[in-house]
Amino acid sequence: MTIRDRELLEELREDPELLALADAVVETQRISRRFRPWGAVTVVALAAALFLLVLASPWDRGGEHGSGSILDRALAAIPTGGPVSHLTIQLEQGDGHAFSPVTNEAFYDKRRGLARVVSRNAGETIADYTTRATEDEFTTFPGLLAGAEYYREALASGNATIVGQGIWRGRPVHWVRLEGRGGLGVLQIGIDRDNYRPVVFRLLDADGTPSGFQVAVLGFDYVSTAEAAFEPDAPVLVRGTVLGRDCRPTRARIGAVLKPSSLDPAILPSAEIASARSGPDGRFTLRVDPRKDPFLGRSRFDFTLNAQVADPTRGFAFVPFRRVVRNGTWVPRKPLVVRVPREPASECD
Repeated sequence: MTIRDRELLEELREDPELLALADAVVETQRISRRFRPWGAVTVVALAAALFLLVLASPWDRGGEHGSGSILDRALAAIPTGGPVSHLTIQLEQGDGHAFSPVTNEAFYDKRRGLARVVSRNAGETIADYTTRATEDEFTTFPGLLAGAEYYREALASGNATIVGQGIWRGRPVHWVRLEGRGGLGVLQIGIDRDNYRPVVFRLLDADGTPSGFQVAVLGFDYVSTAEAAFEPDAPVLVRGTVLGRDCRPTRARIGAVLKPSSLDPAILPSAEIASARSGPDGRFTLRVDPRKDPFLGRSRFDFTLNAQVADPTRGFAFVPFRRVVRNGTWVPRKPLVVRVPREPASECD
């Protein structure tokens, strides 16, 4: 390759097809010189044609800064094998250090309103459950999953803006801001400058400064419903009713955490093993399959149920409960009554 126009080479270096075409043009010029001299008009015409091809390249639709090239490649870098978004993350502090070694793999079917969450610690599954995912006053689900879905939509619709470059975990990145995103606030994405895949999601405050919440993106693609393997009808772990401060039924976010066993004293990072919402009547149902990790090998388990109402100033509730597995399902028990905050029983009788 003997092209010496530095600006032209800069335009071509990220498009192998155009670079090969340029190389072929120059090689043809070199060979042709053996037979006849090239006129100045011919060389200028070839250069003009090559320049027009660069301008017409689909990777250069983003104006003078080439942002279209970056955004188009970022969109093309998302594998699309089905309708379900598939995101694997690790929660981090703002300085790039992980809060815990736990990774969370999530599948989100926007059309069906389902989310499956698989939490792992050093490769060991510590939670695997399916829950309903709807936009409401509790943003845990779909929350970030909807943000990841919107990332792809924003790239396709032009609602993403390149706002700069930087370094994240030693990797050069393009910083992209998603426009028009409600709910979570302003979402900023770090895109690897080599493979154009997202590597970090950040939340920004209204003034554009980092909020301190960010996640490392370990994987993001779209998969089939079969691969997502949702279990919306898994065996019932626990049912119950949530009562608010006035002892009336209330909506709440419900989760359950598995307590360490006295038979297995190893202290593992905690992760929710089931999650749901209570309805306006206060009723909730948590489902999880006891035939999968982390329940394999034992039959008796202790849990802590936590309930959170929409207004955090009104408090939380934590209720211990125990369940037994028999014949591959949870032995039914009396529904729980959860009071937020936990009032004496006589006050709600």
